[in-house]
Amino acid sequence: MRRPDDPNSVPPSNIITAVVFSLVILAGFYFLFEKPRMEAARAKYAAEQELKAAAEKNDPAYIAKKAAEEAAAEAARIKTRDEILSQEAAPRLSFETEHLKGSISLKGARLDDLMLLGHYKTVAKKQLVSLFAPEGVAHSYYAQFGWVSHEQAALPDEKTIWQVEENTAVENDPAVAHRIVLSWDNNEGLLFRKTITLDHDYMFHVTQSVTNYGAEKQVLYPYGALSRAGKPVDYMGFFILHEGPLAWLDNDLDSPNYDSVEIGEAKTYENAKGWIGFTDKYWFAGLIPGDMESMNTVRYVRQGTEAAEEYQTDIVAPEMNIAPGATVRHEMRLYAGAKEQAVLRKYEAAHGIKNLELAIDFGIYWFLTKPLFMLLTWLGNSFGIGIGILVLTVILKLLTFPLTSRAFTSMTKTAILAPQMKELKEKYANDREKLQTAFLELYQKEGVNPLSGCWPMMVQIPIFFSLYKVILTNIMLRHQPFWGWIQDLSAPDPTSIFNLFGLLPFELPQILMIGAWPCLMGLTMFWLNQMSPKPTDPTQKLLKSYFPYLFTIMLAHFASGLVIYWAWSNVLTVMQQYVILRRLNVPISLIRGRLDDPQEDAQKELARRRAEEGDGEEAEETPDPAPKKKAKKQQAGKKPAKPKKKS
Repeated sequence: MRRPDDPNSVPPSNIITAVVFSLVILAGFYFLFEKPRMEAARAKYAAEQELKAAAEKNDPAYIAKKAAEEAAAEAARIKTRDEILSQEAAPRLSFETEHLKGSISLKGARLDDLMLLGHYKTVAKKQLVSLFAPEGVAHSYYAQFGWVSHEQAALPDEKTIWQVEENTAVENDPAVAHRIVLSWDNNEGLLFRKTITLDHDYMFHVTQSVTNYGAEKQVLYPYGALSRAGKPVDYMGFFILHEGPLAWLDNDLDSPNYDSVEIGEAKTYENAKGWIGFTDKYWFAGLIPGDMESMNTVRYVRQGTEAAEEYQTDIVAPEMNIAPGATVRHEMRLYAGAKEQAVLRKYEAAHGIKNLELAIDFGIYWFLTKPLFMLLTWLGNSFGIGIGILVLTVILKLLTFPLTSRAFTSMTKTAILAPQMKELKEKYANDREKLQTAFLELYQKEGVNPLSGCWPMMVQIPIFFSLYKVILTNIMLRHQPFWGWIQDLSAPDPTSIFNLFGLLPFELPQILMIGAWPCLMGLTMFWLNQMSPKPTDPTQKLLKSYFPYLFTIMLAHFASGLVIYWAWSNVLTVMQQYVILRRLNVPISLIRGRLDDPQEDAQKELARRRAEEGDGEEAEETPDPAPKKKAKKQQAGKKPAKPKKKS
């Protein structure tokens, strides 16, 4: 039944008409009155600004102010390396060796332009990695050597213009590839000279000398310094990898963070023996005294402001007394280049530099990481770094197979005992001592050692972390391709499942970049779960089912070399568990996983034992009625004895 219309209600058609009519009135008012008024106001303002600009063009104060503002903006603008080098007034001395290319400015004699040949910023290999950059660029980084004094002697500084005595590319010399000799006279009795030689790898030998041709004795302190503006562009800030100041002093490795000291303060090591520098993920620059046994003042300094921080490491050598007519010399080395283990070890042996290879972050398990690092490097040189990762994983799996077999066998046996252990917990819920005793008796009866499943896995944990460290820090993975779409094993997988691995033509935010290899790794984790015993605890069972998803998302942003290792390791673990379970006569399939449920089988076995024990007890308590029936039958079959007659 339809309700009658309210005679006082307004029909919907009238409301729509009123709204449309109102909009027409508002639009007409805007176009007829408001828009012309706004256009007139804008035209008037533009005319006033033109008159003001014309008047200011002829105002000298305005012109000077405008020029100053433009100059300040240009000075504050971050310039590129090429702009800085092209605008410098002082000339530069260029050099090039097998691994290095750069220049030294005659103003200040700074080594502030250094590129690493053979190492590029991107996979496209269009621009070389720039380790050092001049002051004024976004991330300036340079080395400087000089002298300091407590006296008022005129000493060379960053503004000093040096004279060139030699700039030669040395041929047929196995130790020296390039030599540069600079000099400067302070016209007050001191002649300074710098001799810089480059070898065929990454080492600079800097010899500073001072000749005192004056009449008074001079006391000077030679120094070397590394200074950088801000943290490096590719700074990870990841706790598992150290990047920042690094020092080997007095037989101890010190690795403070960039922010370990407050701005304006310094961390000072007095009378220290060793070296100091800055370490990045793949590059290292370090100051090394010519005499490793000399006692020096070593510092790490943090300067600047929160917005523009500057970091410096320096070494100040002991004082040198220069008598009139005498000449003193001081030697210091500078390592500036890639962290190649073989090169670092070569310098250790050749120059007696202690533990220079610790510029590579081997971590707390260095005793495992170092040999694995060397083995992966050898495999990479022999087969290619991608195949080397797969081969190294196979080697480690074979070496740890006895431990894995023991651990997995113990886990399988322990899972079978779960129902009996649960029964004991219920039985001795209020008596922990009896519960522990019952557990021990059960373990002895079944021949199970609960600890045998733990310690083999504990032994393998350091091996895993060491291998992870090797893959993370080995420079051989950088920009090295693998099969298919992986062009850089040190970078995350560039594909994403959300655009069908590149089939759909649109870009995705970084958080959605979950590539093909992380997805394959997740599938191998599902496969591995099918081969493993099922947890009895519902919470553990739920967590185990979510682990493949969690690790897929987590590892999606890690280096693809690490993800490939993890996926391949899971496949090998599945094969190992298949072999182990076949030995234990457990029904198993490589496709469907375990075909049994050890806990369910154990419960059935326990129920069967209980049933047998229950039948036995009932048989003892209830007498068998069969003998009674037999006795009755025998009595019924017998005739009653006749009474004897009396004689």
